[in-house]
Amino acid sequence: MRVRKLTSTDGSWIAVADQGIFVNDLIDEAGEPQARMTVGFARVDKGESMDISFPYDEVLIITAGNYSVRAADGEVLTAGPGEVIYLPAGSSNASWANEDTTMVYVTNPPDVYAEHVRSAG
Repeated sequence: MRVRKLTSTDGSWIAVADQGIFVNDLIDEAGEPQARMTVGFARVDKGESMDISFPYDEVLIITAGNYSVRAADGEVLTAGPGEVIYLPAGSSNASWANEDTTMVYVTNPPDVYAEHVRSAG
């Protein structure tokens, strides 16, 4: 494994479910088998929403815009630039972009993330 610098223009942007939601895995099991996380960028157009429940931990680091997540208990967390939302493995949430939003996501463990992506595709 080597030290690298990556930007949002590296990798490949992929649309999620024909929505205005796009992801770009930069560090993942395929490219860095020894990495202990998956890291990527996401872009979510204003008004786009999705229900999210993952079998892995995920952290959303908002870099621009404004993003909200409603937890199963009804609590709504809203984050803007420089703020983080933590989604624990197994939680069920609804999420939406209040503005065009960009974020960095970090997931762990990477093999569980990779399997989830394979089974969803």
